[in-house]
Amino acid sequence: MMDLIDIGKRIKGLRKDANLTQSKVAEFLSLDQSMIAKIERGERSISSDVIEKLSYLFCCTKNYILTGEDSEQKCMISFRSGDITESDLESLTIINKIVLNQFEMDKIARQ
Repeated sequence: MMDLIDIGKRIKGLRKDANLTQSKVAEFLSLDQSMIAKIERGERSISSDVIEKLSYLFCCTKNYILTGEDSEQKCMISFRSGDITESDLESLTIINKIVLNQFEMDKIARQ
């Protein structure tokens, strides 16, 4: 069974590492900021759709968000500007999907 508190801590850590606010992540996910706060505290479950969007936003595997495993397959991204728009995050997500796909292809090629 998934531990919502641990998942929330990982999401909070990823968000802070990326220098994003709860409000900015909520806007990107089309959720309320209070929902992000509850997710980070482990008080709310998360849909698979939200987990997938977070994995693309933070360029990490879904497995990392859920279990903490596969941490070697994540990119560290930090935003320096407070003027990041939802469009910027959407563009970044598209790039991160490509990166995560390349990670998976590299993993398959090594087998």
